[in-house]
Amino acid sequence: MKYTTLLFDADMTLFDFDTAELTAFGIVMNNNRIQYTNADFEAYKSINAKLWERFGRGEITKDFLQAERFTAFLKTLDNGYTESDGKRFNSEYVDALAECPMLLDGALELCRELSEKYDMYILTNGISRVQKKRFAASEISRYFKDIFVSEDAGAPKPMTAYFDYVFAHIGEDRRASSIMIGDSLSSDIAGGINAGIDTMLYLPHGDISKSDIVPLYTAKSYDDIRALLL
Repeated sequence: MKYTTLLFDADMTLFDFDTAELTAFGIVMNNNRIQYTNADFEAYKSINAKLWERFGRGEITKDFLQAERFTAFLKTLDNGYTESDGKRFNSEYVDALAECPMLLDGALELCRELSEKYDMYILTNGISRVQKKRFAASEISRYFKDIFVSEDAGAPKPMTAYFDYVFAHIGEDRRASSIMIGDSLSSDIAGGINAGIDTMLYLPHGDISKSDIVPLYTAKSYDDIRALLL
């Protein structure tokens, strides 16, 4: 295998963001004495996901995303909440999320094994203080050379500017021997292709048969990643 450098996405590739998100959301709702249902949480997730998609396309700023996601969600509760409430809820949520470094099952063992052969970096969209704090508190942090967050780069995955930022820090000479590994076609795989590097889609569920974005490799499990890289 020609690779020396593994570029890993964070959430839902190594980190269990679904559990972290639900935990942080619950903390905010409980702190504000709001009784919520699974439907409420799903409504928030849908609003948040659409805003991140718009951010990834360069249509909105990170500041707008953070101000809007809870403002829009609170409107669904119809309890007279204001935009200032939305900003306050978001701040509380960000603080809670930073304390949730949950990993997917098997991620720790995978990172330990791969780190014996490769230099590894985390490449993630998100809020810098949240992602860096979660990363630093996680058991896998010792196996990575560094973490690069879109907020610091000034551009999100899949933009080429984001990957240029990464290679400016780790060495442009690494580009030819790097592979991007992640669970998102539109962010990780499209970004890797845009950057001119090989890609591996981590896809434990679902298929990509109808997508125009085609990764070089597809891994259905961590064992598939091991088989390809070890």
